[in-house]
Amino acid sequence: MDCDIELEITTGSARGEYTVRVVRAPAGGHASGTLTLDVDGIQDRLPQLEATVLASAVSARRTLPVAEAAVREVGQELFQALFTREVYGTYRASLGAAQHAGQQLRVVLRLAAPELAMMPWEALFDPETETYLCQTEPLLRHIPAPDYNQNPLDVAPPLRILGIVASPRDLPALDVETEKDHLSRALAGPIGEGRVELLWARSGTWDDIQSMLLAGPWHVVHFVGHGDYDSRTDEGRIALMAPDGRANMVRAVRLMALLSVAAPRPRLVVLNSCSSGEMGQADLFSGTASALVRSGIGAVAAMQFAISDAAAIAFAHGFYAAIANGRTVDEAARIGRISVMASPDGTLEWVTPALYIRGGSTQLFTLKGTPRAPATKEATTPEQGPGGLITPRETSPTAAGTPAGRLSSADSAMKHAQLRALYVQASAELRARRFEQAVELFNDLLTLEPGYRDAEALRDTARKRLELAAAYSAALEAEAAGDWLAAADGFAAVQDNPAYPEAASRRANCERRQRVADLQGELRYHSSLGSWETVVDVSNELATLDPAAADPDGLATEAKAELAKAEPRAAGPAEETEEPEQPKEAEERRGSYTAYDPPAERAEPTEPPARAAPVRAEPAAVQRSDAPAKPNSTRPAAPKQAPSSNVPEKPLGWKPLAWGAAALIVAGAVGAGFAVYFIWLDDNYWYESGGDGSLRVVYGLIAPLGYLLLAVAGLPDRSVPGRTVMAALVAAHGVFGWSGLNYAVETTAVVGSFAVAGLGLWAGVLALRAGQDRLGWLLLAATVSIPLVWVQDKGVFTESWYRTHAYFALIQLLILAAAGAGMLVAARRLRTSPERTAT
Repeated sequence: MDCDIELEITTGSARGEYTVRVVRAPAGGHASGTLTLDVDGIQDRLPQLEATVLASAVSARRTLPVAEAAVREVGQELFQALFTREVYGTYRASLGAAQHAGQQLRVVLRLAAPELAMMPWEALFDPETETYLCQTEPLLRHIPAPDYNQNPLDVAPPLRILGIVASPRDLPALDVETEKDHLSRALAGPIGEGRVELLWARSGTWDDIQSMLLAGPWHVVHFVGHGDYDSRTDEGRIALMAPDGRANMVRAVRLMALLSVAAPRPRLVVLNSCSSGEMGQADLFSGTASALVRSGIGAVAAMQFAISDAAAIAFAHGFYAAIANGRTVDEAARIGRISVMASPDGTLEWVTPALYIRGGSTQLFTLKGTPRAPATKEATTPEQGPGGLITPRETSPTAAGTPAGRLSSADSAMKHAQLRALYVQASAELRARRFEQAVELFNDLLTLEPGYRDAEALRDTARKRLELAAAYSAALEAEAAGDWLAAADGFAAVQDNPAYPEAASRRANCERRQRVADLQGELRYHSSLGSWETVVDVSNELATLDPAAADPDGLATEAKAELAKAEPRAAGPAEETEEPEQPKEAEERRGSYTAYDPPAERAEPTEPPARAAPVRAEPAAVQRSDAPAKPNSTRPAAPKQAPSSNVPEKPLGWKPLAWGAAALIVAGAVGAGFAVYFIWLDDNYWYESGGDGSLRVVYGLIAPLGYLLLAVAGLPDRSVPGRTVMAALVAAHGVFGWSGLNYAVETTAVVGSFAVAGLGLWAGVLALRAGQDRLGWLLLAATVSIPLVWVQDKGVFTESWYRTHAYFALIQLLILAAAGAGMLVAARRLRTSPERTAT
């Protein structure tokens, strides 16, 4: 029973779209479908995939490394694209038919689209069975050359293999003897049984190889060396050696001509060279492997990625042992992959070999006869024998071993390559923002080679970014759940990182949402108490943050309605109370106030403001509260009333207030300038060499002058306690300022600073009680913040100590300047409204 499922993939209407058709299958039918594949994306991932595969050869890797995810991801993407619905049904049915017949299903890919030949089809991964196809089923690439089926070549054992090692001196060096020993050890079993004969060309020059090919017959050619891909000519190339030892880059078409001199032409070629299996995109046959198959070579096994020595030896052992025992070449490739899987556990290098065939038959040889005595020899340049025949000259066997130094050098080179591959892979994961995988890979690398390049620093970077990513993710979850405080904290932790440009705006939005939630809670609380005016105030503040949230549950509307109902009731009784008042009594009441004693009606919230207007319209009666009554008056003037405790007794003087505020602005701005210079610009320790005298002038002269002018203006009030506390504040500030802010902290300066803070607190409270709300808070800010200047680093007096000292002094000076600016604004308002006191 034919157990091949042959799939033909041809170019579709656009790049990334192809047609896949079942040419033949055990289950029959000709299913077809559309294959959609991100070819460019997979091509971009090939370098990372190669690094992943090579790094997996490191013995210290875990049994299931996180790196396998990259191979599995690509393999599953290829599988799902290839096996569309109808094609997948045919595949599953064919797999069952092959198993019923007791055979294996062989997957044959006819890749007519050039770019598809570059895909790593050997990584095909079936997600349903969680297996890689090429590990359980033979998989091969069919080259669409003129199709014919070669008959198997009859071979009387041994199977003759020509080994070629080319190591040009201008390319990375190969240990020639070690490479030969690797293959000799891989074939030791078949050689010992007389099934295989291995001969080596003396060098990798064109002439030596041609001479050896003429001295055939050769059944297999095994090349070890360098290969690359020429993007200019879109062709694969093999590096042979020029006579001077430099590289002779041989294009695939020239190598095809060189191999054609052998008679019969070798049926099998193995290319163990980096990138020898890589295809071009413009011409399917431009790859070295496909060009050789097109020339008539029955099959080519090429390495599509760099391969470690251990994997190369394992593959050669399994592959050639299967060929020597009469297995088909595709089955031999599968057995070679299984040999690679043996060691180290978890390696992914079984994906590296790629098999290309010509025609439909994969049976290359028919072994007949009894194996003869083993012969593992190295040949030199052939010599002319009798009758002009070319005969190889024999030398000592190569299987005897190689010097320990060479093996050690080769092992060291391979370890370096594997470490480099692991480093590249970890760096790629870091760049792709897969931080968890990057941390694990860097840990593996540092376990193998502590201190490797900058791996430790990159691991720390990956860890930090992993922490930031976790914080950002948690913040997003908190934001979605409405936990605004937690979300704001999470966004604040990452907002300085350029990788999270939206964090700052998200943080501000979360803080705003939290403020809205807080205000809505406050509004509900005041509504439950019936504090309707407060409800309206909170609603107005909510409207500035989020108009849609200003009326939760209609509570603000209800509060406005309640206030509207209460307004007529409050106005009615007041009018009735004033109606019976006689003109004489009103005159006596007006005569009982001075210009600075507002009438009692102004202090009562139920009295409309309009009723106070007549009082200010009669200055004569108001100013002479002790004048004799008019002739028509029947009642003496009422005694003079004391001023209200929460209304200023006399308006502040706006000029001294403005000059005092200006002095505070000058003190804060000049001092801040000195602090900025010391922190960021001073390189000569100006502060220690007399610069502290500048701050003495600021704190000991200019600032006290400002507070003295504020006292003259009437702050905090004109009472004896108020004037006393301001005088004490001026004196304490002068003592504090002239004591200095140097590194030798003076007890006088410390005591003076806390005296300033205490006296300022007292003066601010007096100003608030006197109705000077704004000026009271500004006075508090300017004075209570003075002790900030003593905040400093712990320990000895280092540069860090000085700079921390200066940071907090800068903060206090900026507060002082800001307070002065606020007072200057208040003075300007007093000037435009002289009858008002500062509020």
